[in-house]
Amino acid sequence: MADVCIRMCDSMHHIPLRILCVIIALLQGSVLNYYLVKHKNVSWYAWIVADIAILLLFVTAFIISYKHLKLASKSSQPKAPIQTGSLPLAYIVWLVYSVILAARVAIIFRDFAWQLDEEDFFGPNTLKINISMAAFVFLLLLLSHHDAGIDSERKHAILEITGTVVFDILDSIDVLDIMFEKSAVDNFPAHLDTAILIIACVNLVLPTLPLMTLSKAHFGHRFIPREITILHKIMIVFFVNLPLLAIRLVLWHLLSLDISIFPVKNLIVIFLVFHYLYEKRREDLKRQEADNTDGVEENCEIEGPSMEGFRLSCK
Repeated sequence: MADVCIRMCDSMHHIPLRILCVIIALLQGSVLNYYLVKHKNVSWYAWIVADIAILLLFVTAFIISYKHLKLASKSSQPKAPIQTGSLPLAYIVWLVYSVILAARVAIIFRDFAWQLDEEDFFGPNTLKINISMAAFVFLLLLLSHHDAGIDSERKHAILEITGTVVFDILDSIDVLDIMFEKSAVDNFPAHLDTAILIIACVNLVLPTLPLMTLSKAHFGHRFIPREITILHKIMIVFFVNLPLLAIRLVLWHLLSLDISIFPVKNLIVIFLVFHYLYEKRREDLKRQEADNTDGVEENCEIEGPSMEGFRLSCK
């Protein structure tokens, strides 16, 4: 029975994932609209227009990716996915979705987040969980645009580019938790609240770049230049983990506020990125030394015999 279900899902080319992604995105938008309408006024129902635009973009992207994967799976040619074209709507959809999400998040946390009641169902916890579903939307969007095998080189390349995105999104949303406390915000150093909102919102939009890279590389069917991979990892450090780590240290040491365990995640990611750069550079040096050794050996020849025996002559 399980095998039959797996074959059915495989034949649908991720249709259930696409449906679930659309449902989550629409539910998320509806809940955010409820917060805006309840705590501001009914004119904020206008955000429904943005949700409709997101819906149309998601549906269009999923139709194109479905046809793409279906054609590629039927072709016997190894380069069929490249010949069928790239999937640019993957990153365009995320860009539009994340910008609209970031705008609503910024408005909520700037204007009335501290007014939410813990005892109310639509309180801080529901808001945080709702925004955090952006990580799930990203995961479903990514999975619905490729069919890489679980142990394939394509899968490894995709994970190398997007492996930390889900955790970075959750990390960015976690730092917003302090914004629910009005007394804490009032004691912030100048513009710290604005810095927190900017960093969190930018990190919601940032996954557009790895999706763009994967789209240009046909989700692993083409080689992803190492320079692009390194650039992405450096951006993870300097645009996500270092700023969030610095903010948490300020909240902890200067303001004596409680923080989550995410600073440990920030430190681990920073360490792993620099360790990755170290390992790559060490491999390059070893390769250069091996090439130089091979070059020396190629220019050497044995001379002799002579009175002194055999002699190695290098030119």
